[in-house]
Order: sequence, then structure tokens, then C-alpha cells
Amino acid sequence: MFNRVVFFLTVAVLAANLSLCEFVKTWDKSYFASKEAVNWTNAKQACRDAGLELASVLTEKEKTSLEKFIEKNKITPTDKWTGYWLSGIRHRNGTFFWDSTGTQIGEAVTNWQLGEPSNGYHREHCVELKLVDVELGWNDYFCDENRRYICQNIRKEGPHGQDLPDYRFLTENNTLGTIDYSYDDYPLIE
Repeated sequence: MFNRVVFFLTVAVLAANLSLCEFVKTWDKSYFASKEAVNWTNAKQACRDAGLELASVLTEKEKTSLEKFIEKNKITPTDKWTGYWLSGIRHRNGTFFWDSTGTQIGEAVTNWQLGEPSNGYHREHCVELKLVDVELGWNDYFCDENRRYICQNIRKEGPHGQDLPDYRFLTENNTLGTIDYSYDDYPLIE
């Protein structure tokens, strides 16, 4: 009897955690796209509550796999103003890292959109995957803005990031690591 009660309580707790974040129904069991839009720290927590982690891209193979997941499931962002949170953040020293792995972004693969990361208003510290024209790519954006997000299964092998004691710096001004792009360098394409 006791084992049954423990089992049902465990199932109830797991069900409660999974109900906090609702994912788009797909056949893929590697990536999970949220239906709701939340800020970056809430996206990180929602993935964790579901037993997952925010998606990171460490290899060209992972980049291709994530892009295929989005295209195959027809969940490509519909305009240039929306995207999906990934686990990338700009640390206080200005360097971008994948929070879920602790590895620096761009060590093996990069996918920044043209002119990115731009650190607009010195507060764009989180990485989103978005569509510009016909290309999916990374953009740095305001962490306190709401975006849908992509979770992945927790990596069994390879690097694992350590939670930082405080993520409040993600909403503070930070000019370190900012690239001063001149719009004259990037003429408008019509």
C-alpha cells in the first residue's frame, strides 16, 4: 500500500511539473519547443522543471539538427521580431557562453545573424534563435522580454554548466564585449 501511495504521489508531482510548460507536439524526442512565451530565466526554469535544459549548439551537427527540427515541425518564427530562447548568455566580462554547458559560444560553431551580437542599449545579453529573411540564426536580445523557447534533453556526455548564483546581471547595462557596428558597413538590401 505504501509503495502505491509513493508511486501516485511521484506521478502527481511529475505531472504538475510537466504541466507548467506546454510543448508543441512533435515526434522528435531530442528538442521541445514551448507554446508559451516567457523571459529567459523563466524559460531556463521551465526546461528544468520538465527534466530538460535550454538548447545549446556546440557542433555543426547540432546546429543542423536544431534547424531541421524547426523546419520539419513548421515552427519557424513567423516574422523577424520573434524567436526562441536558447541557453546562451553574455557574462559580465562580455563573453557569450552556453549556460547549459558552460562553454564559450563560437568555439566550434557559430550562427550569428549579420551585425550580431549587437548588444542594443547595452542590455542584449541572451541568445535567441530567429529568422531573418530566409536564414535562421542567433541574435542577442533583452533577457526580460518574452520569447518562446527550445529545450533539449540534458546532455549525458560532454560539458555541463554550473548555475550562477545570481542572474540579475542579465538585465543590467554592460558595454563589455560590445561591437560597434556602423550601419554604413551593412547597406540595406531591397
